[in-house]
Amino acid sequence: MTNKDKEKNIFFITVVVIIAIGYAVLRYHLKGDVPWKDFPIFVLNKGVSLGAITILTLCVSIRPLSTLGIVVFSTRAAKKLLGISGLLMTILHVLLSLLILNPSYFNVFFEENGTLSARGGISLLAGVISFMMLVVYHQCFKNGGVGKERLVNFLTSSKFILGLLLLFGLHLFFLGYHNWMNFANWKGGLPPITLVSFVVISLGVLINVFKR
Repeated sequence: MTNKDKEKNIFFITVVVIIAIGYAVLRYHLKGDVPWKDFPIFVLNKGVSLGAITILTLCVSIRPLSTLGIVVFSTRAAKKLLGISGLLMTILHVLLSLLILNPSYFNVFFEENGTLSARGGISLLAGVISFMMLVVYHQCFKNGGVGKERLVNFLTSSKFILGLLLLFGLHLFFLGYHNWMNFANWKGGLPPITLVSFVVISLGVLINVFKR
């Protein structure tokens, strides 16, 4: 990957992140009533999660997209850059979420007595498992996958990729499905970030199912 290509790829990733965070700001602050004091953690986390989902979905869809004639991040170095960016954003999302994992911000995750609800447990479990899968995926390719050919074949198989995407979707579904069809809660007419992210995941699933 040339320096020019690297700059283009970094620019693309940066634009995705800016758009994702910008959407969160527009929906929650400018069109909604969330106070600006919640931007550094709560709202920023929303944008980071959308950016991470978008980047990771693209990362695992590069090969099937190429069969459609859409060639992006085609070199090994470019794919690595995209994957690392997605992983880092996911780590940031996890850390930010841990800071505000309480009934005030995630009331659907908790019962009245303060314990986790079944819905919250399922969403968090799916999130934890998918995060661990991402870490394993990254570690496996850290040195180019040398000596790990069988594991590499599994991690790049449709079963693993679809399993990862479905876990992403499960995490998002139980986190926000209650607001998806409640249009009165669409701040400024803008759909919830969990729904937008779920649509992105769904597109990734469709691409990987039919073109892998």
